[in-house]
Amino acid sequence: MHPTPLQILSHIPGFVWAILVVILYFGIKQTSTTAMRAKRLIVLPALWLVFGAWGVEKSFGLDGLAGLAWLLGIVAGVLTLRALRWPGKVRYDADSRRFIVPGSWVPMMLMLGIFVLKFASGMNLALHPDYAHNATYAMAFSAAFGLFSGAFLGRATNILSHRPQACDTVAA
Repeated sequence: MHPTPLQILSHIPGFVWAILVVILYFGIKQTSTTAMRAKRLIVLPALWLVFGAWGVEKSFGLDGLAGLAWLLGIVAGVLTLRALRWPGKVRYDADSRRFIVPGSWVPMMLMLGIFVLKFASGMNLALHPDYAHNATYAMAFSAAFGLFSGAFLGRATNILSHRPQACDTVAA
């Protein structure tokens, strides 16, 4: 007998909903043009890499094919975003030493994608614990976690590439 949707929802920990609210808050902030320092650009990809690693480790372990699939997903995400050159129209303001990044709904969609993926994986594993030992299932979810995390890393490297090289030598 399968649990009803209401039974499933009643067993979801409160922190999951808190994470969703945080994602929505930061996702909405990303829809407006923002001025960011280089250090701030690294925070979001770092958080998603940690969240992705935690999700893969908790569900499947990072030491086998799932870990390899996660790493390959990261590489694919970075390379895809680098090839797309997203986000476009980024400017570097040398006076404030900030990147001016145009607003977009894409970061929110990526963050929600990671959240939904983690949620779906957690729900599936709660209902079918044997899936954790299914190599195809583990590799598919792990690669997807890596792909989303890699997309944020690729975005950050694209933005950072707008800083003129002369600024690096002047600041040193």
